[in-house]
Amino acid sequence: MDNKNFAAAQKKAYKFNIIDFILIVIIIAAVSVLAYVILGNDVLSSGENVTIVYSIEMALVKNEYIPAIEKIVQGTPMTESVRFYNIGEVQSVKITDAYVNSMDLEAGVINQKPYPDYSKVVITVKAECKKEKVKYMVNGKNIMVGVQVHFRTPYFIGYGNCVSIEEVSEAANAG
Repeated sequence: MDNKNFAAAQKKAYKFNIIDFILIVIIIAAVSVLAYVILGNDVLSSGENVTIVYSIEMALVKNEYIPAIEKIVQGTPMTESVRFYNIGEVQSVKITDAYVNSMDLEAGVINQKPYPDYSKVVITVKAECKKEKVKYMVNGKNIMVGVQVHFRTPYFIGYGNCVSIEEVSEAANAG
């Protein structure tokens, strides 16, 4: 008798309910978010393809890291440090002394004083990207002035702020 009830229960048609619908919606949303994270922001973008040159400034870098930074030369590939997407090719690296602002209360002026054991580094990068209104998307990474850029090269991993962006014309790309 138990076998008959079990067989009858298996033959009984499944009824679709609201909980099943909610689970399906949650699964579809999770898969969509995962695809967006893995494939990047520019999957759905429809912007025009342009070439840009942008600069990343690291205001305070310990001088002990400067030998690694000096190995970064023109042509060094740069990737985004989390998803390892290509975010361009290094064009130049400029290393200068770091300064800190201090205020002279008696004179009422702000002075710049050298910041000991630190340097300022500006890395200029050239990249192919999609332009959408006021932002540029380089393999899913949003590049805008003021946005923090986390990057990786074969010799150094770091981050800095984008301080300038310039579109490069097609004639400059040929040369």
